[in-house]
Amino acid sequence: MRVASFVLLGALGALGGVEAQSTFEPTDFNITEALVDLGVNITALPQLEGLVERSSSGACSIACSSLKLLYGASKVLSQSTTAYDAFTSSYWSIQQASVDPYCVFQPSSSSEVSIIVLISRLTQCPFALKSGGHGAFAGASSIQGGITVSFKNMKDISLSADKKIASIEPGNTWFDVYTTLQPNNLAVVGGRVSEIGVGGLTLGGGISYFSNLYGWACDNVASYEVVTASGIPITASPTSFSDLYWALRGGGNNFGIVTKFNLYTIPVTKMWGGGRVHLETEFPALMQAWYNLGVNAAQDPNAAQILAFARNSGMNLGIADLQYAKPVDRAPIFNEFFAIPNNLTDNLRIATLPELTQELQDQNPNGLRESYWTATYKLDLNFATYVKDVFFEEVTSIQTVPGLVAANAFQIVSIPILQKMALRGGNPLGLSTASGPLLLVNPSAMWTNAADDTKVLQAYARFTARTTAEAKKRGLNVSYLYMNYASQFQAVVPSYGSANLAKLRTVAQKYDPSEVFQELQPGYFKLSGAPSPSGP
Repeated sequence: MRVASFVLLGALGALGGVEAQSTFEPTDFNITEALVDLGVNITALPQLEGLVERSSSGACSIACSSLKLLYGASKVLSQSTTAYDAFTSSYWSIQQASVDPYCVFQPSSSSEVSIIVLISRLTQCPFALKSGGHGAFAGASSIQGGITVSFKNMKDISLSADKKIASIEPGNTWFDVYTTLQPNNLAVVGGRVSEIGVGGLTLGGGISYFSNLYGWACDNVASYEVVTASGIPITASPTSFSDLYWALRGGGNNFGIVTKFNLYTIPVTKMWGGGRVHLETEFPALMQAWYNLGVNAAQDPNAAQILAFARNSGMNLGIADLQYAKPVDRAPIFNEFFAIPNNLTDNLRIATLPELTQELQDQNPNGLRESYWTATYKLDLNFATYVKDVFFEEVTSIQTVPGLVAANAFQIVSIPILQKMALRGGNPLGLSTASGPLLLVNPSAMWTNAADDTKVLQAYARFTARTTAEAKKRGLNVSYLYMNYASQFQAVVPSYGSANLAKLRTVAQKYDPSEVFQELQPGYFKLSGAPSPSGP
């Protein structure tokens, strides 16, 4: 059969048994034959029969009706049903919850994922993928009028016999993963907010409590099980389809659909962590402690930190969120923080990893309008102070917006983190120890009314433009944008550098010559640039 024989050819090419093809998909690839190979009887689907790789005016009607005939209403949710409404309302941000797909498909296996890709190609009905659904802007993991593919039914988590690899399907959140692995005193390098999905975070990079020890989530993937644009499932690893493996380590949803992440496990029992809140008088001391911990990260890589500044009820606050990868109370590496007086709150304690992720989730509630932005600069304490000050200046212009919660998180991409990024063939992010350590900025906003969208978004755009312009004057600007924090107005993948962008385009063309994941899956951050390049 065509699919089976082509999988063998591709595997041999990857192993050097035959000359590798310039594209993974043959030029005479036939979608209907591929569906038949997957057990789909086209003749039993009257609306699909006769479609031969052409678009239809009723593309999504045909696609959704065919999926419902194949899998039933329990897996294909239609508009104006209770199940459909419950699904769309489950998104983290109101912007995403406001998107209305033509239908929602909930596959249970990689073969069903293959089928939705091929049906989308046959009908030309576009689709989106939802893992955790924690994107801040409409279309990140939902699609108006198309098919939203939810991984709700793909939540398997299993350990290898030696417990060194955790195989995780994309329907899981990090809370699912950590609570499942906890009885084995294991974890993986993953997200810090309980309800964030495995898929989006890992494909976008994935900052972790354990990053000074092991790098980011994308740097701790043993292999990916991927459904390609041809509907063919393959395993991408450092030794098999290694170019695709490299691209998936931060390249997002541009190359295929990952149906299983095989992640290296790490030993974790309990941890230590929590937050301390300070008034503005302590900001200089907070920033000095944060800076010193970042530049000295190699002295004790068990330590992790986030320093956030927020305006709440007209009051400027500084929040030091601190973690330690072992159950050690107040490790000496944090002594500079402990010496800062007048903290308003302090909930630092020994806790489990799931408990710490739930704490951050509580600070990021569902059901509000949301915006995330990002920028990266060379680490400089004076410039970081400038960035903090500009943030509060811009927030002043929108402080009367109802329900506004404005925050700006500072994180340090340390030298130990940058060193780990070079492991297993490296990643496409374009970062190296030569430019580090780095200041990663994440300004964010939550608010209530759609009428205030433009006002809020323009304030955050001004903040980003002002700080980037100043960074260029000081020779501190770094082009890299962290995908998982970026706004819809930011061009993430081009920020990885021209050489890496060119290589990513080559990988995409090889495995997806018809540009399925650029054209039929148009949401989130594509190789071409920002989802909304015109700006707010």
